[in-house]
Amino acid sequence: MKTITALIQREYLEHKGAFLYAPAVILGLLTLVLLTATGIDRPRLPTGIAVNSGKVVEVAFLAVAALWFVYLLAALFFYFADAFNADRRNNAMLFWKSMPVSDFTVLGAKLLAGLTIFPALILVAVLINAVLLVVFALFTAWQLPGMVPPDLLTVLGAGGQVGLFAIVSMLLALLWYAPFFAWVGMLSTLVGRWSIPLAFLIPGMIGLFEKLTFGAGDFDRGYFLTWIGERLHFGLDRELFADEFLTPTRFEAVPAVARLLTVVDWTQFFGGLAVAMLLVYAASEYRRRFIAA
Repeated sequence: MKTITALIQREYLEHKGAFLYAPAVILGLLTLVLLTATGIDRPRLPTGIAVNSGKVVEVAFLAVAALWFVYLLAALFFYFADAFNADRRNNAMLFWKSMPVSDFTVLGAKLLAGLTIFPALILVAVLINAVLLVVFALFTAWQLPGMVPPDLLTVLGAGGQVGLFAIVSMLLALLWYAPFFAWVGMLSTLVGRWSIPLAFLIPGMIGLFEKLTFGAGDFDRGYFLTWIGERLHFGLDRELFADEFLTPTRFEAVPAVARLLTVVDWTQFFGGLAVAMLLVYAASEYRRRFIAA
């Protein structure tokens, strides 16, 4: 366990720029923008519009979590496109370069770091971002005579409900996308940073081969690319979820999580995890046999 912890710590130290410093810069710029908007441009509320402050907080929290999740997916893609190949660099001064662990343990720790510590850092950014929005909402409410500022209980309740749903859905989504991360990681072991274009080019070539061989002249994507497109989709139907979320009633995390669990294809879910582990194992075997320590 101490070995895994040390390896995860190494990943944090080597890649904290994308998961710690970059989010900090984004939050700093956002703070500057909100301060500028509050101090210079007086917000206006259209006449005849009733504002439910609790619902505004819920929608704002959800939007913040969704945007940061998109950032997390992009950052993890580039992380895995580099991390599995990073040990080829000359970093022999670090004690863990010569740790007596297997290549599968090293690469498994990289996958684990990408699914645990880095998402946790982004969740901290989500929390800070939510606090900034609440402060901005209070300033805005004071400047708008027709808007009642949200009280502390409303903010905590909405934040807790949305936060619980965001954490569960983010965890499930990361595990759902694990085979894609492992795929680009395995390519990184083989070809380095060329894994970024090849991660898309190889499935595209497979889909093109299927079309040329079995397509019969139609213009659909074929079975393989259709399956990839469906596999990339995770979660509740976006339009249905948006309609439910924007109703006047308060958002409840437990029913939303229950609905999410019912729409997950658990066969594909656990099958994808098995494929991810097989890809990591294949990368570790290639690393053990063909890459000098």
